[in-house]
Amino acid sequence: MKRKYNEVLDYEKKNQRKKRRSIFQLAILAVIVFLVFQTFVEMNRYDAPDQTEWSNKKGFIALSYPGVSRDGSDSLFAKKQLQKQLQALTDQGYETISQQDILDYYNKKKPLPEKALFLSFEDGRTDTSVFVHPLLKKYNYKATLLSFANKLETNDKRFLQPEHLSQMKKSGFWELGSNGNRLTYINIFNKEGTFLPIRDDDEVLNKSEIDSYNHFSMDFIRDQYSIPIENRTEMEKRITEDYEQMRKVYEKQLGATPDVYMIMHANALYNTANRLVSDINDKEIRKTFAMHFNLEGNTYNTNGNDLYNLTRVQPAASWSTNHLLMKIQNDKKGKVEFVRGNEKQAKQWKAAEGVAEFDGNTIILTSKAKKQSHLVLNESGNKDIQFTGKVGGTEEGQQAVFLRRSNDGDAYIKVAFENDQLIIEEKVKGQLKELLETKAIPDAHIAEQNDSQSSGRKEKKTDEEKLANEKYVEITLKDNKLAIQLNDKEIVNNLAVNQDIQSGKLALGSSWVTGDFNDPIHDAYFSDIAITSLDKNHANQTALFTNERGNYQKIIYTCISSIKSAMNWVVDNF
Repeated sequence: MKRKYNEVLDYEKKNQRKKRRSIFQLAILAVIVFLVFQTFVEMNRYDAPDQTEWSNKKGFIALSYPGVSRDGSDSLFAKKQLQKQLQALTDQGYETISQQDILDYYNKKKPLPEKALFLSFEDGRTDTSVFVHPLLKKYNYKATLLSFANKLETNDKRFLQPEHLSQMKKSGFWELGSNGNRLTYINIFNKEGTFLPIRDDDEVLNKSEIDSYNHFSMDFIRDQYSIPIENRTEMEKRITEDYEQMRKVYEKQLGATPDVYMIMHANALYNTANRLVSDINDKEIRKTFAMHFNLEGNTYNTNGNDLYNLTRVQPAASWSTNHLLMKIQNDKKGKVEFVRGNEKQAKQWKAAEGVAEFDGNTIILTSKAKKQSHLVLNESGNKDIQFTGKVGGTEEGQQAVFLRRSNDGDAYIKVAFENDQLIIEEKVKGQLKELLETKAIPDAHIAEQNDSQSSGRKEKKTDEEKLANEKYVEITLKDNKLAIQLNDKEIVNNLAVNQDIQSGKLALGSSWVTGDFNDPIHDAYFSDIAITSLDKNHANQTALFTNERGNYQKIIYTCISSIKSAMNWVVDNF
């Protein structure tokens, strides 16, 4: 009797698979080693600009990015995202300036380039250098890498060590700066109201669980009742010793203390911080550094700024390229050329009070500051219509789909998403009416588990990056009946709308919402959308617009995602 073949027991075949997998992983590792080698060893030299034609005496913008990684996260920029923003700044004509250029601008009244940019990266992370340095070479940009002094003596591989910083400085693309001696929190309360003693950054596993805190040198140390447990002399001694320790570390490890400082807990010094705490910090900062970016929130520094009270913006990892450009335009009050992306798609739409980028399978609609922006589909004046796709954006704003929107915006049906809430409204002759009580948006994962009807769509999905607060949306308007599905769960069916709203166009919306938010500009994302008109019998559909990926594009995307996963595996395990 012939023995049945068992593939599980075929060790030779399993060994061959292991060998192929090992070869692939070693190849990826070799690529990463090459990138690191180029970053730290084979650094091309920075080409200093010709300053003879500089004539700008008005001011400069300052951007200070958080860490940068390959694919990004809630707090880290993705390399591709940073490259898009630096490319846009280059296209606008921005040139980077050095720390000495700023000192000469204020102390010697020397001019700057017409569009001057002071570029910096905070926290001194190793991955920031690996992924940013090639971009600095590409655009011939100079940047400042800020570090915490205590990280230079810990041998923590997540942070750049003295030998790396010295090598980077020699390339000419990098200058060095400081975020202070340490990243240590004091006077901490978590979300449950529990008071916590002093914590170093590596002891705070999840910062989102913290309700309030201060940085080590920015307040008296207090008890759970917010009463100081140290007197003025003790507070001044503690803060002074912290600056002294910082200077000693920098002088020992780097040969000198950097010239530029960006304090942790921006905007507090000379403002909300205790006056006595501000005074001792001010004394030590002026003793230690040549300039200080104390403020955060405005990109633009004018010739009237104080060298020790300069301002910068820390772009959030969630910002689109146009979000950054909108912020610069808002601060400088000057004209900016926004990114459009796919021109063929862009020509099918018209934006108002905002700008849109058509990036592959995604439309990114960026509002003006504290404005409600609209993006109207030109050829969409159909009475009956269907919208499907993914919608996303941060909780600081609202994303919306408008149906039968009149040209003057005086009539429409609106389906909006705001902070995990669904809002359905209609507007007739300027009068706004809520059609349905605000509902919570069903969780996508729960809906997928409970709704077996969603399997058809799930089979088509690739392993794609998710939008912030992503919802899969299906909206159908037939006659005066509205139907909505969210994350494959029916929300409303045959909801009656006003019969006076008979015609108009489809539009997308992005708007800032009032609340305890610092950012008045909002990005709304619309991915893999399909907009179709329905005939009178509602049997046939005519495509009006789609940015869904085709099958070939999905295959390419899946392959790229697999390679990224393999590279990330190597980084995590070697």
